[in-house]
Amino acid sequence: MHNEIDFKAVAAQLGHPQGDFGRQVAANMNVSNADMTRHAVDLLDCGVNDTVLEIGPGNGRFAAYVLEKGLGITYTGVEVSETMVDAAREINDAHIQAGRARFEWTDGLHFPVEDGAFDRVFTVNTLYFWPEPAEQLAEIRRVLKPGGTFCLAIASKAFMETLPFTAFGFTLYTPEAAQELLVDHGFRIRDTAIRNHPVVSQDQQEWLREEVFIVAV
Repeated sequence: MHNEIDFKAVAAQLGHPQGDFGRQVAANMNVSNADMTRHAVDLLDCGVNDTVLEIGPGNGRFAAYVLEKGLGITYTGVEVSETMVDAAREINDAHIQAGRARFEWTDGLHFPVEDGAFDRVFTVNTLYFWPEPAEQLAEIRRVLKPGGTFCLAIASKAFMETLPFTAFGFTLYTPEAAQELLVDHGFRIRDTAIRNHPVVSQDQQEWLREEVFIVAV
């Protein structure tokens, strides 16, 4: 007999992974979000010596992919979960020791970095959990260099509302609503890409996930 899944607990861990269960959730997200994260990084079009910020990197598994994009690139990840900061520092120790990566805790509203520090900023599947989107977008604008690029990647409301755990603490967005949110808070949309991408759930069911990638300046 299978144990009943506590979807509220799953939702809480997706938004703020903690402890051993949180580490396992992060490992699962590395699998389900791998291609989506790499695609968001590709859209940033990073160049030599770029400074890159990822908001909500989880255990930082894809920092290495960012660093592979060009010589002299440096990466910073800011994360609300102390469990994930610890895990990311363990996984990326070699990059940290080389001075190419760092991971810091954030309360989600204030990033521990200087004004205009980054050429590129991106975040994948975190918008649902932002308590104050206006403040968080203002903070992104603060840390982004003039002319810098921001990539926001989410799964669409149409897809997310089919999942049982999104009823607990998720704010879902249509592509249009996400674009409007950025424009309303000072960003100019350069491009929006929507794709239906196959993903496999933990119980081996295949889904077509509608993914939205908004590139803004």
